[in-house]
Amino acid sequence: MALATYWLTVLVSGLGLAAVTPGVQASPPGVYYAWQVLAMDTAQCLGQAQRALLSQGLAPEQNDATSMAGRSDDVTAVLVCVENPADITTVMIIVASEDDDRALALREALQLAF
Repeated sequence: MALATYWLTVLVSGLGLAAVTPGVQASPPGVYYAWQVLAMDTAQCLGQAQRALLSQGLAPEQNDATSMAGRSDDVTAVLVCVENPADITTVMIIVASEDDDRALALREALQLAF
């Protein structure tokens, strides 16, 4: 019983110290976006989005009817295709990274891929 009381005391003391110790704060990632109007439908836009992500070394991880996302160790990109009438689509490119230079360079590269 004494051993259990000892470990309970150590655990409670440790939790108390953890509550007093300030947590590590991470800086929020920079988020950058751009958009373009394209003469294509949503399916063509999503196909182009997949090729654009792959060309930049980002594995497409998520897609649905209007968007596709990809990521690497240090950057995440989302491309959203919104179809307007008459096969005109607006693509929005959203890039987030803690490395602002990397995010901006990726945004420019993805824009050029369209």
